[in-house]
Amino acid sequence: MPRVSLIAVTFLLAIVALLSANEPPAPSEKVRKFIGETTAEYLQRATKVEAFRVGPLDGTKAGNEGTIGGREIKGEATAVDPATAARLIAALYSDDTYFREDSKGTTTGIGYRIWTDKKECVEVSCCLAKGNVWIVVKDAEGKVIAKGDRRGFRDDPASPMRGIAADLFPNDKEVHLLKPRAVAAPKPAASPFEPNAKVEKLADGFKFTEGPTSDGQGNVYFTDQPSDRILKWSADGKLSTFLEKSGRSNGLCFGPDGKLWACADEKNELWKIDTATKEHVVAVKDYGGKLLNGPNDVWVRPDGGAYFTDPFYKRSYWTRGPQEQAKNGVYYVSPKGEVRLVDGDFDQPNGIIGTPDGKKIYVSDVRRRKVYVYDIATDGKLAKCQQFCDGVSEGMTLDSSGNVYLTGDKVYVYDKAGAKVAELAVPERPSNLCFGGKDGKTLFITARQGLYSIRTRVTGAGSQ
Repeated sequence: MPRVSLIAVTFLLAIVALLSANEPPAPSEKVRKFIGETTAEYLQRATKVEAFRVGPLDGTKAGNEGTIGGREIKGEATAVDPATAARLIAALYSDDTYFREDSKGTTTGIGYRIWTDKKECVEVSCCLAKGNVWIVVKDAEGKVIAKGDRRGFRDDPASPMRGIAADLFPNDKEVHLLKPRAVAAPKPAASPFEPNAKVEKLADGFKFTEGPTSDGQGNVYFTDQPSDRILKWSADGKLSTFLEKSGRSNGLCFGPDGKLWACADEKNELWKIDTATKEHVVAVKDYGGKLLNGPNDVWVRPDGGAYFTDPFYKRSYWTRGPQEQAKNGVYYVSPKGEVRLVDGDFDQPNGIIGTPDGKKIYVSDVRRRKVYVYDIATDGKLAKCQQFCDGVSEGMTLDSSGNVYLTGDKVYVYDKAGAKVAELAVPERPSNLCFGGKDGKTLFITARQGLYSIRTRVTGAGSQ
């Protein structure tokens, strides 16, 4: 599955790239369908582009059917330089919003014609005020191949088309009234930590702590994997051993039914533990008849379906043979217990967390040093994978403001847009974290031999 950066893939940056390369992009599938494969191919070798003004910008309808889109052309069309031509073609090729059938007619604004070496022509008129677009495609004999009103950039006040219009008509006051304005960068979210808040060590003497998760009462369960046990830090501040012989559990997460899911790494299994009886069932023991690599971290969505990461970290206590799964991936377990690989394109997946509405999920690839975000479909499939941020993270959690917490050499906090809003030094390198406590405003951090906490301004969100 291709990885797409949230920051890099924007239409504006595509235009900048076109300006530097002076080459139009390949047309999208929707564009090809509308203007025709042959026309789309010829426009790649366009030899002439003319720009023109179409009527006044006051919404007055002018002209007749002999003019562009039934609008009168004000002023003679003029040839534009190659760089601007590339921008105009990019506006046609790259913005599929031109091809949504949601327009009630084009008023007036800027237009352009693109001529090909086969004498075919695409005429476009764009209303700068309302964003509607009128497109006519003609063959070499002038016969109309396709035409129609389409929705344009009405919802985009920073549309590149507005900027192109301002460049082409530098003395047109009406056009410049609608010139795109610089959009102020959003203010970074406030740090979730109080200025005077301190990291507190709650307990130590462990071999390697991991997998914290909180139940409905704010009690926090975490693992000491080398010691093969799950521990419990109660909401009233008491430490106890919850389960000995825990299958070398690593990542943990509570489901909506109160069962504790555990990545039982000893036999490469995924467990569901009844906290009342401490009995467990094996939810997943293999995939395709082959041993899993080693379930590492797990998140349970609101309907009871679960996602887990399955990297291969060879353990000294294993008696198994070599890696059997061809891919280090992310798996989904449906509420009915059906298991499937939902993304196998990872080097070493590790931390995983999802939003409380069950619509998005974040996954860390520690070897690539990237964190990705996906949309979650109702059937459990993952879609629209995008890079969320750079960083290594063995574990992750979310708060009520939508911030994402990562664990690397420190705890790092990112807002919904992937901008870093805070970082927190911990006496030992953190491995994982969750919110818990009676009010849900305490962040618990597992860090090597210790368990730490810090008070926050926010509460945890969803299953931790």
